[in-house]
Amino acid sequence: MDRRKFMKIMGMAGAAAAIPWRFDPKQGLNWAQAHAFMVSPGLTMFTEALRGVTGATGIPVAASDGAAEVTGATHYTMNIGEFTDQLHATFGAGSTRLWGFHPNNVLVGSATPRHLGGIILARRGTPIQITFRNNLTANGLPTGTALQSIIPVDTSIPGAGVNVAQNRTAVHVHGGHVPWISDGGPFDWWTPAGAHGTSFLNNQVLRSTTPALNEAEYYYPIDQSARLLWYHDHALGITRTNAYAGIATALIVRDAFEDYLITQGLPAPIEGGGFELPIVIQDKVFVNAASIATLDPTWATVARTGPTGVQTTGSLWYAHVYDPKLYKLSGNKKLGLAQNPSVVPEFFGDTMLANGTVYPTVTVQPRRYRFRILNACNARFLNLQLFQADASLDGITLAAKTLLPANLPYTVDASNRSGLTAGSSNCWVIGNEGGFLTAPVQVPLNVAFNPVTLGGSLIMGPAERLDVVIDFSGQGGKSFILYNDAPAPFPIGSPLNDFLPNLLGTGPNTREIMKFVVSGAAGTTADTTTMTLPADFTTVPLATTTDPWNDTLLAPYLATGFPDETGLVGAPIRKLTLNEAFDAFGRLIQLLGTNVPVAKGVFGRAYLDAATETPLSGTTEIWEIANLTGDTHPIHFHLVNVQVLSRQAFAVNKYGGTPTFVGVPRPPDLDERGWKETVKMHPGDVTRVVMKFTLPTVPFTVPASPRTGGNEYVWHCHILEHEEHDMMRPIVVT
Repeated sequence: MDRRKFMKIMGMAGAAAAIPWRFDPKQGLNWAQAHAFMVSPGLTMFTEALRGVTGATGIPVAASDGAAEVTGATHYTMNIGEFTDQLHATFGAGSTRLWGFHPNNVLVGSATPRHLGGIILARRGTPIQITFRNNLTANGLPTGTALQSIIPVDTSIPGAGVNVAQNRTAVHVHGGHVPWISDGGPFDWWTPAGAHGTSFLNNQVLRSTTPALNEAEYYYPIDQSARLLWYHDHALGITRTNAYAGIATALIVRDAFEDYLITQGLPAPIEGGGFELPIVIQDKVFVNAASIATLDPTWATVARTGPTGVQTTGSLWYAHVYDPKLYKLSGNKKLGLAQNPSVVPEFFGDTMLANGTVYPTVTVQPRRYRFRILNACNARFLNLQLFQADASLDGITLAAKTLLPANLPYTVDASNRSGLTAGSSNCWVIGNEGGFLTAPVQVPLNVAFNPVTLGGSLIMGPAERLDVVIDFSGQGGKSFILYNDAPAPFPIGSPLNDFLPNLLGTGPNTREIMKFVVSGAAGTTADTTTMTLPADFTTVPLATTTDPWNDTLLAPYLATGFPDETGLVGAPIRKLTLNEAFDAFGRLIQLLGTNVPVAKGVFGRAYLDAATETPLSGTTEIWEIANLTGDTHPIHFHLVNVQVLSRQAFAVNKYGGTPTFVGVPRPPDLDERGWKETVKMHPGDVTRVVMKFTLPTVPFTVPASPRTGGNEYVWHCHILEHEEHDMMRPIVVT
């Protein structure tokens, strides 16, 4: 939960305003133990096996079920339903109810639904068509009863009114280059009974026969280079709750350039038995039946209970009370809200999951592995590090004593650090959400978060992905902990959202995510082959000429040192803002806007306001986005990939539509040198990105949106509580 207190705000409730803010490094170093409305049971750590994609409990991977109606496409059928899964042995079988995907045909993995199920393996150049079936029906309830969400839904925000179905869904392939009718935008939702949003044209365009009421058709061209995509719910008003309930999974794209890198020693794909391992990281809170009535007395009235009317230990819990003592922005006096459940500014869990299991352990060989990492948290940023475990405490050996709490129950001794230290060659970042970088980047895995530079080891905002190679060669017999010290909210943070390790080896704990146990004797190496990744990916002869680095949008900036206001030839500069204010009830709200005020000092606009970002198809634009808030926002762009040009500090207090810069432009981080579609935008910075609005080529006619008259996409913050309330704006490509 967000306990930030801002010094002052100018503007009015219900609209965005320029917020003067200051950074207090002491707050980021206050390591008091966290507390929440509800605290998860004390779950033992590192006793669960990391879930892979094989075996009876593996995450189900989808198999094609034959030819698609659109010629040349591979067809899948994917169910969206409610099921139970065991995420930790303490809960027992069937204790955690989830919503999620499950394929009709399973290639490998569990034949029954599992959390994060429905992984799709795609090949560049081979389109896929998917029939999604919304099976979120009211089983066991009277006929005609609409199924209530397993997460409390606030009916006071746009799209989630009292009479609007809670079992709606819309499927967005995150990072996909797809026609707007298959983008899964907020108004693309449909229900099991066949009701649908005003932008739902899926079946009308992609089906020649009458579909079942609960079916929706989607088409993905798969015309992008190798990368990790993911797809998740995006229905208006309930995205944050549907995604938290489990409607999300991965879509992995392969291509010829990736094949080439494998010949150079890159670990082979997981579906071929290779040493590739996807890791999806989430934070959750689980109900403790013994304390829920005391700690959260209204929970029983706002949440669905179990089949016997009892809320079981292991059920998902989600914050639903807007407490003005906890969520406060100085200057706001109004709070006329009696709504419960209510949207909250940000949600932070107290228990970490990897691949749908709580604090798991995986045994690896002393060799190279390729990790495909996704931050799938609602709001929590990550700074991922890797430290050697302390055998006596089953914990981690840390050296940065001055930055850690005095009572951390682990040996603080630099001599016990693993071989994965600063300056080593054991970790490379080779890609992000836009595919492979322009060059591999060597990264130390022991750098704590720096609250001044906002740097660390592997820093990931929600929805960002990293493609990482880590070499465990010579580490036989050792164990390592994947560790996170990113503050929440990012970058200022509150210790109330940071659950520290304890001597009992149990959660809640948001620092330690999972354990790697390296097999074999000390000093052994299982892989004697050499990995010879090119120092510059752009110079490699490619099997195809359309890989991302061949588009030279970034080249002029690389050559000239990232100028601040100099656009590319023919590329207009669009000036935009990130804003924070209050809604009509006095609740904290985030908004996107332009640099043109809608009132004195007010720049934010609601999602349902008229579109202002209306680029022409085929044009290139530079967007300069000024962050007037106190948060770092992971801004996600539908349709397009972008290249980060620069970041530059400006005087927030003086902003009146034109930034007053107080620093020089800073180039993108090394792991951003390539294409991205989710970009970290820090407080007090103008972030510049360049993009080309190229619509995909498809073998059918794409109609204009009946809502907007063009190709309807969106851009938004991927802190899901921000996106929903109301940090999202349309992109209408004409």
